[in-house]
Amino acid sequence: MQHQKLIISLATLSAAVVVGSGAYWQYRLQPLKTVQVTETTIPTIFIGGDYAKAFSTDGFVHRLSAAKLMTKALVVHVGRQGQVHVQQFGPLRDNPTIQIIYADNHHASQQAQQLVPVMQVLKRRYHVTRYNAVGHSSGGNIIFDYLTQTPQTNQPKIHKFVTLGSNYPGANQVIRKLPAKLPILNVAGQLWQTSGDGTVSLKSVRHFSTMLRQQAFHPETKVIHGGLLSATHSMLHINPQVDRDIVTFLYGH
Repeated sequence: MQHQKLIISLATLSAAVVVGSGAYWQYRLQPLKTVQVTETTIPTIFIGGDYAKAFSTDGFVHRLSAAKLMTKALVVHVGRQGQVHVQQFGPLRDNPTIQIIYADNHHASQQAQQLVPVMQVLKRRYHVTRYNAVGHSSGGNIIFDYLTQTPQTNQPKIHKFVTLGSNYPGANQVIRKLPAKLPILNVAGQLWQTSGDGTVSLKSVRHFSTMLRQQAFHPETKVIHGGLLSATHSMLHINPQVDRDIVTFLYGH
């Protein structure tokens, strides 16, 4: 009898977890349900920050593909010596995603250099000629350094750039090397009424927008206000409001 009660209790608990998880998932997707996008073949690459694993960008891909706003297409693994291995999960259409995962994920300058052969593979093997780029934390620095400090001849051309919780010390020396008129979305977090997201200051993120405007760019700056589960540095890539801002900027009507 006790054994049967235990089984019933576990079954009830499991059912509650499943229902609760489903309800929470729907809640997380709520901000995306009213978003309308234009379907294109321009892929978006996602690069996480310092010590980032696949989890750092998995959330973007799962939520945006579940909402049918983007399509999971490629995951690119970059070895410690720069070896490129690509997994394909779907066709490069309907706003395809490309996650870039580095084995050595703690040296942004080196990762920027390793992005050169990655983009060559994407162009040669998958016919990528234009792309968007989304970088969280030092992922933004990797993209910025790639664009300003590596040869761009015969590389795919960047279409739009999104930077999340990133600051760019010393960028004023090379910012003019960014492609002219590049549309940029610069996102910051502000935890309650503090000075930033707990890791990166709001002032430093806004300073990047100031530097861009001084070089005739027209960045869009967004500040995510909130608490521990929405505006902290590590939550900017798990926040559906940020998802909405990103996909609207990249593909919105």
